[in-house]
Amino acid sequence: MATSDVDPASGPSKSGFRQSVDNCCTFLYNSETGEVCGRTGKSWALITIFYVIFYTLLAGFFIATIAVFYTTIDKHYPKLQDSSSLLKGSPGLGYRPRPNYESTLIRFNKGDASLNPYVKNIRSFLAHYNTTKYDSRYENCDSIVGERETNKHRPCLFDPLALDAPCLREADYGYKNGTPCVILKLNKIYNWVPKPYSNETVPAEAKENWGASHITVKCQGERESDIENLGQVNYYPPHGFPIKYFPFLNQPGYHAPIVVVQFMNPTRGFLVMVTCKAYAHNIAINKMNSLGLVHFELLVD
Repeated sequence: MATSDVDPASGPSKSGFRQSVDNCCTFLYNSETGEVCGRTGKSWALITIFYVIFYTLLAGFFIATIAVFYTTIDKHYPKLQDSSSLLKGSPGLGYRPRPNYESTLIRFNKGDASLNPYVKNIRSFLAHYNTTKYDSRYENCDSIVGERETNKHRPCLFDPLALDAPCLREADYGYKNGTPCVILKLNKIYNWVPKPYSNETVPAEAKENWGASHITVKCQGERESDIENLGQVNYYPPHGFPIKYFPFLNQPGYHAPIVVVQFMNPTRGFLVMVTCKAYAHNIAINKMNSLGLVHFELLVD
């Protein structure tokens, strides 16, 4: 029987590898046809022109849709207002300090002079209330008691230090002495004007804090044990948010009013669960959906 001169173990594999390399080189450039990667120069030119035109039209269509979209938006007021907005015409209530948005616990050591994160957070928040930069933009509303009737395009000057909250004049906002400050603030809603309760209609739980022309604010412990261990609570202003600082109309330099709540003698070592609520006819309060209220825990070590 005749035998092959090719080594069956090495011949075919070397030949196959060489053929693969030749095929690859021919694909990259075919000297006989002048093709590069399987296409002639004319073919590459045509396909390049096609994709340039295609992506140019695609980009033009995208830019046109964005341009049309921006024609429906006004930079001075939101398109969706009142019940059509995300807040449904009822502002939410927020608080500071909250350095960690994943936690609602305010825990600190009484007598600790170090700059804890709560003090830093309050300081950073109040830094936005620098009224020396834009004084010419503000309206002096000291003489206004109720709702503003004129010059609403100019915001009222709001100075937190004018609230006369003792803790705001302390470097540590009362945390070193175990009498911490908590700042409450309503969400800004364009052209929203609060409708305060009267002395006859205000809910019973907030009656002692009620004041004319104010959004009443009340903070209290959630359980009986929380009420007993929360201690005295002072408010600045004492009746809540004055309505003269509303509405928000996207005025340059507008600063939302705040209410400073100071807890004078919370029991040390006891975790107190606190709920603060804002009361007005057009503020919805719903605990399940966290509307019109805030919850946090207070623990003084």
